[in-house]
This record gives sequence, structure tokens and C-alpha cells, in this order.
Amino acid sequence: MRTNCREAKKTVVAPLMQIPARLSFGLVCGLLWWTAAARAQSGLVDLFNPLEPIVFFPPPPPVFGAKIENTPPGQARFYQGRRVLAPDGMADFVSDGFYPALSTRLYAPELSRALEARVRSYHAKRLLQVSALLDQFVTPSDAPDDTRERELLAFAATQTPQLVALEIEAEQLREALVTDGLRNDVNWNGQRRWKLDAGQGRNDWAEVEGEFQVVRATAFYQPGLTSQQRGLVRELAMELQAIARKARGQPSARTESDAMFFSPETSRFRLPPNLSPALRERIGVYNSQKSALKRELRELITAQDRAEARERNAAFVALADRQWPHLGILERLADDIRVELAGRFTSGPPAAPPWIPTQLMDAIRSYNDDRDVYFGELRFQTDYAAARVPPPAFSATPDERVQQQRAHMVRQAEARRQATLDFQQEHAARFAALELRYKAIRLGLTTVAEKQTDRKTGRPMDADTLLRQHAISMEEFNTFGRESVIYTHYRMAMFQRGLSPEQRRLLFGYALAGLAQPLPYGELMPRKAATKPYPSF
Repeated sequence: MRTNCREAKKTVVAPLMQIPARLSFGLVCGLLWWTAAARAQSGLVDLFNPLEPIVFFPPPPPVFGAKIENTPPGQARFYQGRRVLAPDGMADFVSDGFYPALSTRLYAPELSRALEARVRSYHAKRLLQVSALLDQFVTPSDAPDDTRERELLAFAATQTPQLVALEIEAEQLREALVTDGLRNDVNWNGQRRWKLDAGQGRNDWAEVEGEFQVVRATAFYQPGLTSQQRGLVRELAMELQAIARKARGQPSARTESDAMFFSPETSRFRLPPNLSPALRERIGVYNSQKSALKRELRELITAQDRAEARERNAAFVALADRQWPHLGILERLADDIRVELAGRFTSGPPAAPPWIPTQLMDAIRSYNDDRDVYFGELRFQTDYAAARVPPPAFSATPDERVQQQRAHMVRQAEARRQATLDFQQEHAARFAALELRYKAIRLGLTTVAEKQTDRKTGRPMDADTLLRQHAISMEEFNTFGRESVIYTHYRMAMFQRGLSPEQRRLLFGYALAGLAQPLPYGELMPRKAATKPYPSF
């Protein structure tokens, strides 16, 4: 986390001060150019031609039990010859409101010594509070739920005031990181020229993308929000991102329509089957009230986007005062729901999958491996063909750059199509052999399936239902394993009775850091010259 600015002064400026006065001006300029070029090649910031500010946003929290991907979403990004990867150490702060501001200063790098000390101190205090909370769960597992809940309530009365102070410190640190430093301001809104239009339709992709970006930035840069409100705004941004992807023609992420946001904010889970009508009604009331609060926040964000900073900040403070009682009611509704839901997420492993002979399973695995190799080579050829399409010029204006990017995407699509045709013609015999193996496996599965019945319907299975039931059962086993191991603290944050909202946020943040999600690539901050938002993904 140590800034490189002082080292840059030692390696660039200090040696130049030692150059004799008689040394020619041309040689001095040559040394300056060589040093700047060398630093650019090494991946450091060019002190004589500073980069545009880059910002990184934390990954959206996954749905409870979901598989964790290995790579960040989207394609790797480069800017000024440098890969735009999140700075080291950012994974520890994925749940903090100052994540984007800290990432900008670390990437530059221009984090002052004083701010670095404050970040380290905050991180150490938070870890101490997490350890103290986790110590409360080191009790016999067979202790009655009522006993454990009473003990946790007693501890919450002691720890919660400390966590309130810690959240206030985090908010002060967020404000300091936004306004302090060599550039003195890394506010996402500081240079933004384009604004949202409350009266304009949202059919244009730029308007939809712009609203998503403004809402997302509000969660991390807008003063006057409470911790709960920042979480609700992040939930709103996650919902708007899916809409923005669709507007830009981007492929949708894995469907999450069956997952609901819960408490603490941004946590999500899928409703288990066979819920009682009374519980479904409570969940409906909870979701309705949360949606109303998010709707108020969304309307205020849009209405105040063109206002002066002082007026906008006052409006958010006023809304926080109005929503505060309703946020308390929402948390009490969540407590009622978790009382009935807690036992649904601590059950034993699922039933065993339907039987498939070992020899046939080996044939399926071998076929899948060879099929994946085939399509992997095809994907490599299409990606290579698309990469050879000349990129648009960097010297264009932002509007021209958007048009050139669209044309570039069309040329890339045509290159991929032609590469696919060429690959299929070259490997026609190989594909035919894979098809024969597929048919043989299907025949074997049909024979095995006829001797078994579907556990749910009691009817004889065919090859499709056998494979589907087997895949579902295996995914249930995998999900059970993930929920039992890496999602333990995530589950506790949502469903453990006796915790305060502050404790839930603390534990949930610790759980997110433990999931080790890949950190998204960086983005350019809005600039004065831009009349439309830069694409964010």
C-alpha cells in the first residue's frame, strides 16, 4: 500500500539536482525522457504525463451458495499500455464504502502517509471486532437456540456501540480518501459533464447505462447516506446493471431472478420450497417495504443529479432522517422472517443421485473433455480472429469513440463468424467422431434409465431425465458443500438470531472477503469532455 511518489522523487528528481550546471540542457531533457519512458514500461505512473483517473468498484456479493468464478467478469482491460487490475490489498475492503476512492489512490499511486495509517488502523480495529464476535460462536453446538440467542443479545448490547463508532470512522475515512491527496480530489462526480434527465425516456443505452453508473457511484461517493441506505443503493445498482446490460446487447449474467435481497443489505438467497402462506406473506411485506425505500432513493438520485453539491447533500440528509424509522421496521420484519427460515439452511446433505454405471460415467467424462477441447480451440481461433481487427483510434472524441467502438464490434463479429466456418470445415471429421460417441452414450443412458424411476414423479426415466436428475443432485451436493464451508459466515450474517444490524454488516463483510471473489477491472472516471457515459463493462 506504500505510495511510490517519494521513491519517484528519490530516483528521478534527486539525481537531477546533482547534475553539474555546465551539463547541456539537451542531455537533461534526454535523461528526463528516458526516465519517464522507463517508468512507463515498468508499469508505474508517468510523472510527466499523468494518467486519467482510474476507479475500481467492488464485485457484487454473490447469491448465497453460488459458485465463485475464477476470473473477473468481462475482458481484460488495458489503458496506456497498463493492464487495469485492482491494486494489491483491495480484497480486504470489498465491503467498505471507501473501496473505489482507495482504489484510485492506490492505482495512481498517491496515497498519503497519513491516510495510509488511517486505513491500516481501521482495518486492524475491524479485525479485532470480527474476532470478538466470532468468539461468541465458540460454544457447544448442541446449546439450545434460545440460550445462544440470549447470550448473543447480551454481547450485542456491548459490541454494537463500538461498531457504530467504527462505521462512523469508515464514513470519515471515505470522505478523506475522496478529497485528500496530491490530486486533492478523486470524486467520481467531480469532472462529470453529462447528467441524468428525469423527464427523458430510458430507451437509449447511454441513458440506461448512465443511470446505473450514477446510482452505483452514489453508494460510494454521496455524503449524507446511512450505512443501511448505502447498502440499499448498492442493491439498486445491482438491479440496474442487469437492465443496462440488456440495453447494450450484452449477454446476461446467470439468472438470479429467483433470489431475494435480505438483511444485511446486498445479501441474497433463494427461497426454499414449501413455505407456509403466513411466511410468504411476511416475505412479501418485507420486499414491498424495501422496494419502496429503494424507489425513494432512486427518485432522489435522479432528481438531484443536476443540483449543486450543497443542495444535493442536504436532500440526502433529509431523506436519511425520513427513512430512518422505516429502516428499523424493515429490520424487525427481517428478524421475524429469519426465525422461521433459519432451520431451512442447516439441513443435512441431499439424497444420492440416480445410478449411472461407472464405465458409462467414464465415457461421459472422456467425451466432455474432448468436446471441451474442440470448442476451446474453436473459441481460441475466433478470439484470435477478432483480436486481429484493428482497434479504433484513441485520438477520437468520446462521441466518435463510441461510434467507432460499435463499428469495431461489428467487424469483430464478422471475423468470428468467418473463423468459425473455417474451423468447422477443417475439423469436420473430428466433429463427426464426437457426434458418434455422443449417440453411443445416449443409447447407453437410455438403457440404464429404463430400469429406474423418477423419485419425484414415480415415472420411468429416459436419458434426458436421468442426466437432468443426476446433474441436479450433483449440483445440490456441490451447493451443500459450498454452503457448509465457504458460506458459513454468510449464512450466519443472514440467519443467526440475536445479532444487531451492525454486527450483521460486520460479519457479512468478513464473509465477503473470505469468498475471495475476483476483483473487477478498473474504469475511466467521467471527464469534462465526455457527453455520454463511458461503457462500464
